[in-house]
Amino acid sequence: MIRTGKPTILIAMGLMLGLAACEDSAANAKADAEAKANAAAAEKTAKTKERVAHNVGCLTALRWQKAALSTAGIGDLKIYDDYFHEKLDTALGSQMISEPPAPMLTRSTTQDYLDWAYPDLVKTKFTAGKDADGDGTVSSAERNGAGFNTVASCVLEVAEAGKGALAGSDKVARATKIEALRGQLKDKGV
Repeated sequence: MIRTGKPTILIAMGLMLGLAACEDSAANAKADAEAKANAAAAEKTAKTKERVAHNVGCLTALRWQKAALSTAGIGDLKIYDDYFHEKLDTALGSQMISEPPAPMLTRSTTQDYLDWAYPDLVKTKFTAGKDADGDGTVSSAERNGAGFNTVASCVLEVAEAGKGALAGSDKVARATKIEALRGQLKDKGV
């Protein structure tokens, strides 16, 4: 004999709420897992874009100052170019990056992308310096200062990776040569 009454109805409602709470827990756990996966994917994408931007910036900076670097005593420029191309290929892996108006960037379209990025990076990153000394004019060294620093830091990165003429264990000598490179870029750079 089944009794029906207030206590039985209350117990049944409690069981239904309990089951509903369990279902909500499962749904919440699934939503949390999806959110974590999406966040991890977004973080991976952001890191990839950051590494790609760095390597594209270095390749572009080296191209921008190719004439000055060829006489700067840093060795064969192909070593630097190959280093950053390899890092760019590693960063890209099998991914494709497409952010219009930029052309799609893949391992096979790297040169097209670099050709597209070159004028913009030169204009917006390398030659966008301000009046640093407050004299009311922007000298060539001030205008190009950020670009010269980018070139020098990219050369330093390759040297610290053990490649190029500046490679070696003597960090003081390398720092001195990098400072000399900065000076040469200010004197002979574009």
